[in-house]
Amino acid sequence: MFTSRLMMANGQASAPNIPHFPGQEHFKGKIIHSIAFGQSDVIQDESIRHVAVIGAGKSAADMVYEAVKAGKTVSWIIRRTGNGSLGAAALAPIDLPTPYKNGVEASMTRIMASLQPCYFIPNQSWWTWLLHSTNVGSKVVTKIFSALDKAVRNYAGYRKRESDKGFEKLEYDTDIIWQNGTAGGCHFADFWPLVAERVHVHRASVKLLGGNELYLDDENGTHFPCDAVLCGTGWTRGLEMFDNSTLMDLGLPYPKDLESPEETSKWEKLVGKADEQILKRFVMLQHPPKHYHKYESSTPYRLYHTLAPVHDDSILFMNHVVAGVKIFAAEAQAIWAVAYWDKAFPLPSVLEMEDDVAHMIAWNKRRYLSNGELGNFAAFDSVPYVDRLLDEIGVTSHRKKGWLGNMFAPIMPADLGKVWREYLARRKK
Repeated sequence: MFTSRLMMANGQASAPNIPHFPGQEHFKGKIIHSIAFGQSDVIQDESIRHVAVIGAGKSAADMVYEAVKAGKTVSWIIRRTGNGSLGAAALAPIDLPTPYKNGVEASMTRIMASLQPCYFIPNQSWWTWLLHSTNVGSKVVTKIFSALDKAVRNYAGYRKRESDKGFEKLEYDTDIIWQNGTAGGCHFADFWPLVAERVHVHRASVKLLGGNELYLDDENGTHFPCDAVLCGTGWTRGLEMFDNSTLMDLGLPYPKDLESPEETSKWEKLVGKADEQILKRFVMLQHPPKHYHKYESSTPYRLYHTLAPVHDDSILFMNHVVAGVKIFAAEAQAIWAVAYWDKAFPLPSVLEMEDDVAHMIAWNKRRYLSNGELGNFAAFDSVPYVDRLLDEIGVTSHRKKGWLGNMFAPIMPADLGKVWREYLARRKK
């Protein structure tokens, strides 16, 4: 098959990361990844009584909840922090008090986005300068998010709930604002009480599966009956179809030890210069918290807007940015992609695009610590990321709510519909 344009729309969550467990060939139970959990019969099957859930994040938490509600005996296994593991997830309740319907709606406003030390937001207003380029503003932002972090921890009650099953081991390490580990929303009011009462929590790795038994590598030699292993173990990068030479040419992650000294030197200079500017603009990022840092063995994404190769306009990579609201970002990317291939707006020069990529990489590493290693993380930045894409193609429908509305009203799916209709009408003219 030949094509002049190729859109890779597999994103970051299409190829499941399914670990191999020692002895699994002798395991008599089921091993199911979260991608297949909803279609499986593991909850309905009454012969499955003992369930082990592997993983720290939102998908693991949801499977824990469903299994507990179904009356299963549940063991939740999360690797110890370190040696590549970022520890337990920060699961924030979506119903924390805000002036909006819920926390998700609040996060879709520009006023909330402006509190983030975000590279995507143009450095043009006194408000963003005050919040992020002064010591006073940095302290205010830090206090706001420290209060949020305290509320999340108190809601979970890691150290307050009575439990003899290791519940306290679920407390995450680094404050939620830094997103140094996995995170998600807690959608069930009874989640934490149920987990504290009925779920056995282990911070270890699976040492062995055999028969209907699971063995851990902890110091106690813990083992227990297991009829099913549910894997909330995330996803692979979805780039396995490309060889390393193609990854290099397109600006996609590839092993660092394959990079030429000239290319390494070039990007070190670009990112180093960008890093100086990022630290000057964002005071908060000058003082990262103490944390375990997981380093990447691959180069970061070097795509313009985490979408477009700088030297090849025939291919685009959709949803490889890790945005907090992925569908919202993907819709905006789709609109941008159409305009890009329509040549409906002028692109920056190659040097300007490379400088922008370098800023994205430098900001990511400072802002999101371990999760920023690949330069494609934007957990709290969906709104400014989408604004950036839409502003570049010249549409304005997403900014026509008046000054107050533009700052305080959430951006909704209907706003992207208006943008698309605006773009189509403009192209007809």
